[in-house]
Amino acid sequence: MTFEYIDIEDPVFKATCRECNEEDYVLVRCNDYANVPINLPNWTPDPVCLSRRFEQIGQTIKDMEVRPDDVWIVTYPKSGTTWTQELIWLVCNGLDFQRAKDVPLDARFPFIDLSGLRDLPEPFNPLRDALAMSSPRFIKTHLPPAFLPNAFWTVRPKLVYVRRNPKSVAVSYYHHSVSLHCYRGSLDQFVRSMMNELVYYSPYHKHLIEYSELRYPNMLSLCFEDMKRDLPGAIRQVCRFFDKSYTEEQLAALAHHLDFGQMRQNTAVNRRQWVEYNLQQTNRPDRVNDNDMQFIRRGETDGWKRELTGELIEALDRWTLDRVPKDSKYATLFQ
Repeated sequence: MTFEYIDIEDPVFKATCRECNEEDYVLVRCNDYANVPINLPNWTPDPVCLSRRFEQIGQTIKDMEVRPDDVWIVTYPKSGTTWTQELIWLVCNGLDFQRAKDVPLDARFPFIDLSGLRDLPEPFNPLRDALAMSSPRFIKTHLPPAFLPNAFWTVRPKLVYVRRNPKSVAVSYYHHSVSLHCYRGSLDQFVRSMMNELVYYSPYHKHLIEYSELRYPNMLSLCFEDMKRDLPGAIRQVCRFFDKSYTEEQLAALAHHLDFGQMRQNTAVNRRQWVEYNLQQTNRPDRVNDNDMQFIRRGETDGWKRELTGELIEALDRWTLDRVPKDSKYATLFQ
């Protein structure tokens, strides 16, 4: 059996899952991981928090064809995924800004595990679209290494991984879950669920550590905070990885396109139709212009300081120290 589906027995989760709209959450263990090239002794992947709907697509992803000219982006959710997708797609497609505005990012860069989390309105089916796409394909996933296609490790397409500070992830992921996954709990409840590894794609620290320990020659690792501090430098890094060369004027135009103010106004990447659909489905149409309901909110590195209480900040810091001691070689992944 490739995947085992394990009911969540945590008493707090069981007491609140209905009111928070988490009733379909489940722990998924992958038993088919022998070919993953990971540098962790006696590694056994932890179960991952997903949805019961993952049963409909998990094996299809595990068995899917992987092509040498594929480009894959993997992140833990809310780590700068959309921003980096747009950057990668433009670098690899001759800075075709017009097509990037005319064709939604979801169509150019499908999120293959999305239908494993939630029901999608017809005709949206990102996994089906990815399987049928002509090459070169651009594919997004949040899955940890053990869940990727078995063919990934022998075909070796290009892989870009992006990480982000846990406190920023927690706040951004909460707002994302409210607007797109119809989460009904409070910020405090969500953060404590994340620390309990009971939000989609958790455990968070293991996700970052496992990707940092891949012995995979065709991988670029990026950091959201580094990209915010030096976007031109990150753009050049991506260009080198994909063996692309552009003039200084072209690179400046790309940096302007990727400015968060521009990204928020760009309907091809901001997924406003998804937000509107969800708010209509959950009787919240009055919040359609609420900034916290937008797919791309602020893109800040320290916005968590305004939203998290001192108690939650301390709890999140303790959580990371419990998982990754200060003297660990992994500590820099979570700064």
